[in-house]
Amino acid sequence: MPTISRAAVSPVHGRLALVGIGAAVVIATDLHLRLSAQISPIWQTLSEYVYGRLGDHSAARLFTVMCLALALGSLALLAGLVKARRSPAVVILLGVWCAGLTICATVPVDPNGEARSFDGQLHNAAALTAFLALPTAAWLLTRRGGRSCPWEPRRTTIRRLAVASFASVAVVLGGFVFTLITGPAHQEVTLGLFERLLFTVDLALLLTMVRPLVAASRR
Repeated sequence: MPTISRAAVSPVHGRLALVGIGAAVVIATDLHLRLSAQISPIWQTLSEYVYGRLGDHSAARLFTVMCLALALGSLALLAGLVKARRSPAVVILLGVWCAGLTICATVPVDPNGEARSFDGQLHNAAALTAFLALPTAAWLLTRRGGRSCPWEPRRTTIRRLAVASFASVAVVLGGFVFTLITGPAHQEVTLGLFERLLFTVDLALLLTMVRPLVAASRR
C-alpha cells in the first residue's frame, strides 16, 4: 500500500463529516424522544418515523433531513478518502452508502401492515445495499498498510465494528424475511431494536473512520 503524506489527510473533510454525522445524531435523538408514544423503538423501524406527527406537522421532513445530513457527512468522509488516495473500491462502496441514504431520505417505506409498493421495495433495497456497503468499505479501508497509514492504528477497532455491523444486518434481514413470510401479526424479532443497534454500530464505524482525518489537524 502506498505511503500517505500528512498533507494528503484532510482535517477539513473530517470536520465536515463530523458536522453531518453529529446533526444526524441530534435529529435522530429528537425523533426518538418526541415520537416515543407513536413509533415503537422496539418493533418499528427508523424509516417509519416518516408517518409520525409532530403537532400539526408530519415528521417526514425531519427524517429526510436526518438521512441527508448523514449522507452529506459521509460524502465529506468520502472526499477525504479520495484526497488520501484510498482504494477506488472503498470510495465506490462509500458512494453506494451515500446514495442509499439519499434514496431512503426521498423514497418512503411502506406503512406497517400495508401491501408492498414499488417505492417501498426500492426503499428497502436501498437501505439493505447501503448497510452492506458501509462495513465492506470499512473492511477494505483497513487492509494492512505501512505504519504511516493513518487508519492502521485503528484497524482492529474498525474491523470489529464492521463485523458487528454485518451481524446486525443479518439479524435485521432475517427478521424482515420472517415477518414477510408469517405476517406482521406473528412478528417475533424486534426489528426496530436491532435496526437501531445497527444504526448505532454504523455511526460508531463512521466516526472511527473519520477520526484519522480530524487527528491530522493536531499533528
